[in-house]
Amino acid sequence: MAKIEEADPRWKVRDLGDQGKNVNGWHWTENDCLPWFKEKFEACFSGDDNKILSDEVAGGSGLKGELTCYKLETCTGEAHINRRKGNKVMVIYEMELKVKWKAVVSDKDGNEVSSSKGNFNIPCLDTVDEIDEFEIHVKFNKDNDAATAANKYAKVQGEPKVRALIVDTIKQLQREAGVGQKIPKDGAAAPAAPAAPA
Repeated sequence: MAKIEEADPRWKVRDLGDQGKNVNGWHWTENDCLPWFKEKFEACFSGDDNKILSDEVAGGSGLKGELTCYKLETCTGEAHINRRKGNKVMVIYEMELKVKWKAVVSDKDGNEVSSSKGNFNIPCLDTVDEIDEFEIHVKFNKDNDAATAANKYAKVQGEPKVRALIVDTIKQLQREAGVGQKIPKDGAAAPAAPAAPA
């Protein structure tokens, strides 16, 4: 059996060290996409006039609700695009999000009848579960009679909207990264990783 660094050139056995683990990135490549997620979530959940929902309050009361997500307070964790063996693309993420919201409920004449503020907390957004199966905790800054209708609006009608926006963002990255596409092995270009914000 040939030995490492054996002098006879016919025995092509040598210790490649770390270079031999992933030659030319063939086995895998990894790109950090957390900055991409931060940029997209900032666009979804920031701005004093960023109304993500404006419709009738459920229940037939005739009231109208408006929900504004005005600050992405937290977006931490890890997110990567992995390419395995040159042609299998995966988006892997584990993040925590916190979004500040404010809600107003008005009567048919436009008079405010309830208002409140709070947070949408997503403690674990990851690839372990299905893409839309993650917990959203709706936190209220005040929980009194004057805030009840607005809090309910944020919880019952706002939470599904926030979930949909998060899912749409993840699906956008998957499309841009080429998840599910057949990438040729003959040297043709694979889909590029989404550019991180400057």
